[in-house]
Amino acid sequence: MIKTLTESPFYVLLNDCNNGHELVNRIYRRQEDVFLVELFMPVLSGIEAIKYIRKSNTETPIITYSGTYQEDMAEILYKIPNIYYCQKKSNIILDIIKGKILSDEFDYDHYSKEWEKQPLAVQEYMDRQKRSQEELSSTEIQLMKFCYEGFSNKEIAEKLNLSTRTIDTYINRLTEKLGLKTKLHLIRFCVENGYYNSSM
Repeated sequence: MIKTLTESPFYVLLNDCNNGHELVNRIYRRQEDVFLVELFMPVLSGIEAIKYIRKSNTETPIITYSGTYQEDMAEILYKIPNIYYCQKKSNIILDIIKGKILSDEFDYDHYSKEWEKQPLAVQEYMDRQKRSQEELSSTEIQLMKFCYEGFSNKEIAEKLNLSTRTIDTYINRLTEKLGLKTKLHLIRFCVENGYYNSSM
């Protein structure tokens, strides 16, 4: 997303923060024309970071995003001034920046109504994930925990007395099974679902 945004010579990235805590500690300069805030950041959530920003800055537009539409979060966000809630897609974020914040060509209200309909698709996705979780083997959980602990595929292979290629295959199959894209998503899934402190 950052790569897509910075391809335009008109956009300059002032700060790239890994979590909400970093964000609130770096906004003292107030040079930003727009904030892009992931709703579910580690350490300090996006919603808490947004509330903090709005205490001292009510003017700068904030675009916040998440992978799926969160009805409870949307309710909170719509009460905060000058905020746009959207799906985590660089083209949508660019449309909001160019077509809504810089001009008035993007129909954000129409987009929001369509975005609100996403929970039906999300429910289907969650049902699939739940079924997948119920089918996770102890080996798959152990693999996830090794990924969470920061071991490379080669190191995991050595621990389990397997080839690196086999571990690559297992991890690819596991991410596919859970509907995830990368090893990083697998680590996040491990944390969000409590597997990192599982006794298995």
